[in-house]
Amino acid sequence: MLKRPWIAVCFALSIAVFTGVRAQEKNGHFADIKRILCAEGAERYLPGDYYFCAGNKALQGGNTRKALEMYEVAAGWGDKRAMFNLGLLLLRGEGVPKNEPLGLAWLALAAERPKDRIQREVLAGAWKSARPETRDAANALWNQMKLKYADRVVLVRAQERYERETRELRRALQLDPSVRFEIGFDGSTSSGLKALAKLDEAAAETILRPLPTAKKNVNVGAPEMVRDSVSRPKDPSLPSANQ
Repeated sequence: MLKRPWIAVCFALSIAVFTGVRAQEKNGHFADIKRILCAEGAERYLPGDYYFCAGNKALQGGNTRKALEMYEVAAGWGDKRAMFNLGLLLLRGEGVPKNEPLGLAWLALAAERPKDRIQREVLAGAWKSARPETRDAANALWNQMKLKYADRVVLVRAQERYERETRELRRALQLDPSVRFEIGFDGSTSSGLKALAKLDEAAAETILRPLPTAKKNVNVGAPEMVRDSVSRPKDPSLPSANQ
């Protein structure tokens, strides 16, 4: 059962920005999230991180509708945190019309990755407390939405963008490792190698791009418009793919 709302912490490459709005169920749920890019210039490389942070800032400022818009853009780039926030806001009707089926569908998308234990626990609790007709409607929405927002689709798009946009940075650094470039709020520059390393770490965390030094890669297949593009949850009480 969901008891209390939450929002995450935003970090930029150069300046940390905290957007605290109450914890989910207990402190430390998202202590493992070490970075969320929210700096000028970050949008070009990791739009999911950037718009997730923009959504947090809008929510902190009391503009829930804008926050939903920003979260949905971030979700289109595979940001599971944005999907999770979308789910909770719609499920509870906080600042927007309550829409339990749509909220549950977003929570199901947010819980797609096996490692995201918290998202899965929240989904299970919300699903269990929902009425049967709400579950049916949520399941139908989930089967439609995963064709657009499942990792199999959005991660390919996000990873391709990241590789394309960082290619010139990597070439420049190969020619001159002392190159500096600007990603931040204050117009200051950072060491190119240091900033690129932070970008790579954030990409590994949010869009599952393997780090350059990683020995084992996480591969995501080419996007396919198929009905069952997400693995079916084993628990029959959770959303299931239509046949």
